[in-house]
Amino acid sequence: MTPGARISAMIEVLDSILVGVPTEKALTNWGRGNRFAGSKDRAAIRDLVFQAVRCRRSAGAWPKPISSRAWAIGSLQANDVELDNLFNNIGHAPTPLTNDEITPFKSTDQDTFDLQDWVIEELCNSYGVKKASKIAESLRHRAPICLRVNTQKATPIEVQKALSNNMIDTIINPVCDTALTVITNPRRVVLHDIYQKGWFELQDAASQAVAMLIPGKGKVLDFCAGGGGKSLAVSARTGEVVFAHDANTKRMSEIEVRTLRGGHDIKIILPDQIDDCAQFDSVFCDIPCSGSGAWRRSPEEKWKLTQAKITEYQKLQRQILIKAESLVKPGGTFSMITCSIFTSENQEQRDFLLNKFENLSVMAEAQHFPTKNNDGLYIVVFQKSSNPLN
Repeated sequence: MTPGARISAMIEVLDSILVGVPTEKALTNWGRGNRFAGSKDRAAIRDLVFQAVRCRRSAGAWPKPISSRAWAIGSLQANDVELDNLFNNIGHAPTPLTNDEITPFKSTDQDTFDLQDWVIEELCNSYGVKKASKIAESLRHRAPICLRVNTQKATPIEVQKALSNNMIDTIINPVCDTALTVITNPRRVVLHDIYQKGWFELQDAASQAVAMLIPGKGKVLDFCAGGGGKSLAVSARTGEVVFAHDANTKRMSEIEVRTLRGGHDIKIILPDQIDDCAQFDSVFCDIPCSGSGAWRRSPEEKWKLTQAKITEYQKLQRQILIKAESLVKPGGTFSMITCSIFTSENQEQRDFLLNKFENLSVMAEAQHFPTKNNDGLYIVVFQKSSNPLN
């Protein structure tokens, strides 16, 4: 496909999104209906579409664009792409720009955040305008693809060397010692035999850094395990058993495969078994949240989130945290984790726990904001007093 033909495909996918089709499904549907497109074409179209969704407001397409074509034009202009050779009606390219379309959308300071007004206000109130602007700018661009090296099987240098032999270049990620950022041929990574050998897993660098802070001694429980990424990271660091639990067992469907591949010992605790378990030395809880720290990976979510939904998340989070805390034995540790950048889901929940449980005290805390190296994550680690009166 020519570059112009890719833009036509981008417009077609955006058309589907405008009538309510989720971004991933719209891309899948387009791919199924256009099987002539090669893998490089599909990847390029995907990048164009995701960038348009990330930059929807600065493209003049929020809350509603004039058309999918206008949205595509605005997105390309917002990212300083030269349009003349893309809109020339040659080789399935879109028709040439009209005089009205040549003039870029005049974005306001608010528009350049590429966030909803209430989100901008919350971030500015929490972190100040300068920091909020920096966070917003990071969320306008593609997220890095990071690997977590399984140090039970290999070193970062060994992984780098093996991947480079297959023309996959990586660099050391400064956020965590086990993290590598993929800079070329990212789609080849999971096809390499060292992936099947368990030398690495795909995991954001901040997620790895957060996992490094989770106490791993004694009997350890991942209370909201999901796909088990942090369970695997803790087990890889300690070489010990980690117990994994999730209220939705379907989310844990990949844990067994990943555990075998990495050579770890992860034991599943089903929802109907958790109440019969003895208390744990360390419980960590990656609670459901807005996912705002990872909006680059699912950008349509930043346009769908409402303040009412945040309130719902807070209520659910507190229910989960209270239950998880009850599983920590006296003298143990309790870690709360989110992939959020909102203080309402992070520091406010930390303070809720401190007020609710007088025997908890903060022993570690870290807030990672989205950058070119990592997503946005938060962790607070509590020590639970051995003395119930303290």
